[in-house]
Amino acid sequence: MSRKRYNHSQRPRQHSGFAGSSYHAYQLDVPAQTTSRAELVRLLRGGEDTFLELKVRYSNAEKITAEIIALANTAGGAIIFGVNDQLRIEGVENPEDVEEQLRDICANQIQPPVFPYINKVAFDSGRRIVVLEVDAADRPHRTLDDRFYLREGAIKREASREELSRIYRELHRTGFEQVPVFRAKIETDIDESLLWSYVRSVNPGYWGETTKGYPNDVVLREMGLAVKIEDDWLPTVGGLLLFGLNDRVAELLPRRDVLLTRYSGSSPKDRTSPVVEQLRLNGNLLQQADGALSFLKRYVNLLDARPSRKARETDSAPSVQQLVANSYGNFVHERASYHRAAMIEALINLLIHRDLSARDRQTQINIYDDSLEFINPSQQPELPLTSLRYGLSFAPNPRLKSIFTNRHYGAAVAAESVRGGVPMVFAETLSFARRAPEGPGLTNNEFKLKFYGLLS
Repeated sequence: MSRKRYNHSQRPRQHSGFAGSSYHAYQLDVPAQTTSRAELVRLLRGGEDTFLELKVRYSNAEKITAEIIALANTAGGAIIFGVNDQLRIEGVENPEDVEEQLRDICANQIQPPVFPYINKVAFDSGRRIVVLEVDAADRPHRTLDDRFYLREGAIKREASREELSRIYRELHRTGFEQVPVFRAKIETDIDESLLWSYVRSVNPGYWGETTKGYPNDVVLREMGLAVKIEDDWLPTVGGLLLFGLNDRVAELLPRRDVLLTRYSGSSPKDRTSPVVEQLRLNGNLLQQADGALSFLKRYVNLLDARPSRKARETDSAPSVQQLVANSYGNFVHERASYHRAAMIEALINLLIHRDLSARDRQTQINIYDDSLEFINPSQQPELPLTSLRYGLSFAPNPRLKSIFTNRHYGAAVAAESVRGGVPMVFAETLSFARRAPEGPGLTNNEFKLKFYGLLS
């Protein structure tokens, strides 16, 4: 079977009645009622490859889900049920049940859903097989637990971060923030008070008392924070992070939290310092931002200007709270000072510019006696990272950025922000601490920026 066979024409996709379509049909841009037996024999002659998977029977829905995703993420293809490894047609016992289960997988177990073309073909022997065909029009697809698969020859494998990044660039996708959360519902998972507090504040007078009810789906759709799937409007990753109920965000987006750690001692290269306190922040961005700012203020001083030497000597004695052992059994002796605007800008960038598609990397803030470390999942930008020093910016999540940095959203960090980007952060930090930040650096798809504080 050649690759050309799956180089499809741009035939309009259908969302129902798929059983009357085949790749041969829309390759020629004309409808077909069935896939012919001769066509199937030609397909089977070459055996399994990048575009064809053979199954003797329907079993193990999880593996079949991965196989469908792999085909749809690579270049499209087909899975034929009822054919063994020796290319002998054995048939399936109940093709109608197989078709129903396949449609359920494609609609409910894959994000975004796959719209398959499914044919049931009967042979003179009485045996019947099921042919599922998918294209790559809406890739990348993933499982409900955010696993992406590709097909390589006759096998599937999990996609690497680099491959996913390339797919997103090729498809000109704005970012993962626009992916719908298929287990979420606007009516049960959106914080209505937070959403409408923002809407009425940013647009006063437009939403008057005469409004009947709260058209949450309309508002989220107009802000680009909801996607229509069949008859339902689903919140996107960005919409849920901005306006989701905290407990539901933690449950539906468990890998989009922030880990904050206060270590005892100066920053070591191997990070072996004992932990003073550790906090994992879940929930929407408002909760994450305010919680992170409170944690920072608990362990560092955020100042608007560099204090005089006399002031630093006066404030050098540790407080009783700093000298008392915490629950980890460690002490905090040093309390460094940092420029307020620079640290708030760094915190905002940490929250809104992270790679939301990352499954195996953690957004982190590490606090040491002498320094602060910001670590964020990130994809390789088009330009070198040094371009940030010249005022260029990369916004992988533009909707998050626009709404979160709007003062009407209500985040304390946004209210205290003076903006200015990376150039301001570097300039103010150098002026305040007499030492430039380390970075920005990108290693193993982790963006790192380190600040040294002003010690007494």
